[in-house]
Amino acid sequence: MEDKNRDLKRKIEEERLKNKKLTTMEPLAVEPEEWQAFRKMAQPLENEHLELRVLLRDAEAALRANPEDEYLKTRVAYLKKRLEELEKNAPWISSDASWEYLLWGDVWGC
Repeated sequence: MEDKNRDLKRKIEEERLKNKKLTTMEPLAVEPEEWQAFRKMAQPLENEHLELRVLLRDAEAALRANPEDEYLKTRVAYLKKRLEELEKNAPWISSDASWEYLLWGDVWGC
């Protein structure tokens, strides 16, 4: 009887682990509060990063059209410096790797 119970427990445990692996594909295996706090902090940085990239793109295009313009040269240099500082403070923002992985490691349990 004990062998039968032990086998049943083992089967139940295996099934539970199997189901757990299937359900861990939730958006990040972190607490919702931690995720919300990160998103609240990250959203303004992502918006600023996008805005700086667009401004830099436009300034570089204008500089190509008028390469002697000192104002445009200074503007491009300033925007590049701001982007570098932002990427230094939040390296995940411009990384090729998924930022979830950079912040929390292997989030999918693989």
